[in-house]
Amino acid sequence: MKNLVVSLLFVFSSIVGFSQFYEVTPMVGYTFSGEADNGYGSYDLANSLVYGARLDVQVTDFAYFELSVRRMDPEVKYVSAAGNESKTFNSGTAHYMVGFVREFLPGKIKPYGIISAGTSRYWYKEEAGVDENYRQWFFSTEFGLGAKMFFSDNFGLRLQASVTTPWDFAGGGMYWGIGTGGAGASGGMTFGVPVAHWDLSAGLIIRIKD
Repeated sequence: MKNLVVSLLFVFSSIVGFSQFYEVTPMVGYTFSGEADNGYGSYDLANSLVYGARLDVQVTDFAYFELSVRRMDPEVKYVSAAGNESKTFNSGTAHYMVGFVREFLPGKIKPYGIISAGTSRYWYKEEAGVDENYRQWFFSTEFGLGAKMFFSDNFGLRLQASVTTPWDFAGGGMYWGIGTGGAGASGGMTFGVPVAHWDLSAGLIIRIKD
């Protein structure tokens, strides 16, 4: 998975040389997450604050390539399939993506769509009784819609709604290594979406001419 990140960064860096403008956008918002089930139990990810930044490189009048990093720190509640065991712990989630942004209209208000691909990382927060060395990486995608509203040639506001989905192609499911199932998974799964993250976010656009 780390090789994927390096490859995406290489592709993005090769595009920068053709840019017309750069847009740097620190963003903050709220993520609505659901449950992940691996056959031995379910993990309920609490809704939480999401924060990060997006770097957009304009390559044509309406098209951009984007590099983004986002993080959230949800509380996770584990319940075993039998219902006889439960545990609540803190975790971290980070998304590293390269994407394509397409604006639909010119002007001060620019609606747009975005599609991205990359990797999502899940880990424990250190606490007693929890294996803080746990790390899990998934290939992930992001689809979203939003609008940019410019106050001047160099500053604007970006509003976006999107969904990020990590994909499990190995059949391992999502787990945090606790509970009666341990690190087990559903053997019948060939691939699937472990959990979906629905984001509502806003950020300040800083637009820089190349």
